[in-house]
Amino acid sequence: MSLTHLVTMSIGSVGGYAEGSIGIAVQRVSEAGVYVISSMGNEGREGLQTGATPAIAKDVIAVASVDNSYEAKLYLIVPNGEKIFYKSGVAYGGWRSTVNSTIVVNDPQPTASDGCSGPSKPVSGAVVLYAFSTTDTCDSSVRCNKAAAEGAIGCLLYNISSIIGSSIIPSGSISLDDGWSIITMVTENPSAMFTFTNLLELIPTVSE
Repeated sequence: MSLTHLVTMSIGSVGGYAEGSIGIAVQRVSEAGVYVISSMGNEGREGLQTGATPAIAKDVIAVASVDNSYEAKLYLIVPNGEKIFYKSGVAYGGWRSTVNSTIVVNDPQPTASDGCSGPSKPVSGAVVLYAFSTTDTCDSSVRCNKAAAEGAIGCLLYNISSIIGSSIIPSGSISLDDGWSIITMVTENPSAMFTFTNLLELIPTVSE
């Protein structure tokens, strides 16, 4: 008969007290001679007593990552070989393989709700770029799915950290500065080719 020597778990709920039923249960497992390892949780910025149960239980080994120096990010490659990092949309995700495509800027001088009524120019076979504004009347999924219906093969939004995106085609979000960089490149050369990848690269985290 084999015996368990180690239990690991990535579960829990916020709470600064170890007397809950889960905390007591894992404490008893630990007292029986089994090592118990649990994730500390993701609520540390909320202040004291926000560690997760059962990680705070007596004799449990709590594991956490604090102030990572690097994070892994997806990227696309612009015509001059430089990389722009993007965050994939939630619905479909980002690009699942390497794809070369032009980018159609929906409006180089956008107003609020850029793309909410659909693409303002032909996007078939291209990736479309929209601007995000806090006063927009639609979300990313509306404009990206409308672009997909017009034949777009990808959808990017700039000036936003994360998006739901299209449920049909790859989608992603990029920074305001990167959005303007792409607009400048496409204005100078509408036929410029961009390489969209599913590759990750470690980059330094931005301290707040």
